[in-house]
Amino acid sequence: MRTLSRRKILAAASAAPVALTMGEAGAAAAKPISFSTPAEHVRAFLKLNASLENKTIFHTYTGTLEALMPGREIVNLCACTSIVRRQVEVKDNGHLVSIWEATVYHRPGETVPLNEFVNPLNGRTVQPFHQREGRGQSLWTDQGPQFLRSDGVWTSRYTPEKPFTLEWRQAGDFVWVERYSSGVYLKNPLTKEQWPLEHSGPDLLYSEKTTNGGLAKDVQDPNVKTVARATYDMNVTMLWWPWLLMGQTPGFCVWNTHGVKALSADDIPASTRKLVEAVHPTILKADGMPWEGRFSLWADYPIQRKPVSP
Repeated sequence: MRTLSRRKILAAASAAPVALTMGEAGAAAAKPISFSTPAEHVRAFLKLNASLENKTIFHTYTGTLEALMPGREIVNLCACTSIVRRQVEVKDNGHLVSIWEATVYHRPGETVPLNEFVNPLNGRTVQPFHQREGRGQSLWTDQGPQFLRSDGVWTSRYTPEKPFTLEWRQAGDFVWVERYSSGVYLKNPLTKEQWPLEHSGPDLLYSEKTTNGGLAKDVQDPNVKTVARATYDMNVTMLWWPWLLMGQTPGFCVWNTHGVKALSADDIPASTRKLVEAVHPTILKADGMPWEGRFSLWADYPIQRKPVSP
């Protein structure tokens, strides 16, 4: 019978927590992520962000809406919760992805929509505009994505001379990809003359960073069509939302969110469903589209709100 010394027993005991935390990862570490063609980047990203097969998937995320003004500390305005719905259709020329998004603003730690609060930046009582976005559409081919503009024109920034690539990072068994964009989101549909407190500038300037993450082995496995254990983060800096009634005051909004993928509506927590469906009852509609047409905060706002007098 083999006898273990006290030193060996202690050594084995001290190593046990490490082995437990590593789990299966310690037994088979993921290979380094490496893609050489636009098609490989496309397939890997779709597995994280959506699916490679006909499927409707969701992302739920929550975060904060904050404000930055010159000469003062950052101010937390409220919390926010969103449900993003992506519908994937496999076509002969690629994957058609339709997206809808529903957002609700609320107080931190609460699960009821926030109807009004005093904006600490200007002392005005404001009413959050719980926006909906979409239907947006993109077609992901082996050469990269094409996006359908609001005027009905498909556009892509990628060419054979400027191929589609993504910035992938890896730490152990976890991999994530970051995307950046900035510029003019669109021309402000609200005029300074008619909407003096809601108009933040003629050009809706923005800067956005999104991060998708998941297990590297799922991204690499050709049999996996969608990465189930996937995360999503978004950081957007933009001119004032119109409902904050900031006018042309120097400064901007910062929207920070963090979330996870849900492979079906049943996987979304009940509290999240109740909160979002209280304002957007059709976002989780079982059949068809949540709503017809293409909407955004900037399309809906001038229809549902009236200008506030200074």
